[in-house]
Amino acid sequence: MGLVRLGTPEDFATSHLPHVLSRFARAYPRVALEVTCDLTLNLLDRFRRGEFDMVLIKRELSGERRGVPVWREPLVWVGEAHLADSEQLPLAVSPEPCVYRKRAVDALDRARRRWRVVYSCASLAGQHAAVRAGLGVTVLPKDMVPPGLVAVERRSLLPDLHDTEIALLARRGLSAPARRLHDHIVRSLESEAGLFQPM
Repeated sequence: MGLVRLGTPEDFATSHLPHVLSRFARAYPRVALEVTCDLTLNLLDRFRRGEFDMVLIKRELSGERRGVPVWREPLVWVGEAHLADSEQLPLAVSPEPCVYRKRAVDALDRARRRWRVVYSCASLAGQHAAVRAGLGVTVLPKDMVPPGLVAVERRSLLPDLHDTEIALLARRGLSAPARRLHDHIVRSLESEAGLFQPM
């Protein structure tokens, strides 16, 4: 018995967590899960305030090393290829503070490519809709590009985004149910990640 509070980015929650959490819920039906989706930097702030037992966060490979890395894969530009030829690249991204938005803007600035945000939406579905409508391009992990959207293949048009890493951070003194979930997430995602990208 007990309550376990988990924070996670929305894109990761919708693509890789459902079956992981479903297996845990079946194995431990008396543990109540409370899952919250938000932007990584917001999750970190709330984690520091004690609102979560653990959080899955996106992070730079060269940055903070706390927690357990559980996933790694390349980021790609996603959208209609002709938009990559635009004099000013139109972006469909999450509002600040968003790790992928910052990665995109930093890469474009380093490459001296002009850009502008044409669509800003905290909802992943909203961003996907904007990209499907041809309004702009976005940044997604390669394995999370949904059906109907395609990565921009012409690398000469847009700068490299490098890999993204997902890590699991846990507070000190986890309860027994929270420790079980922590270990289950680590085992499940490390096993699944092996099918896509070496850690």
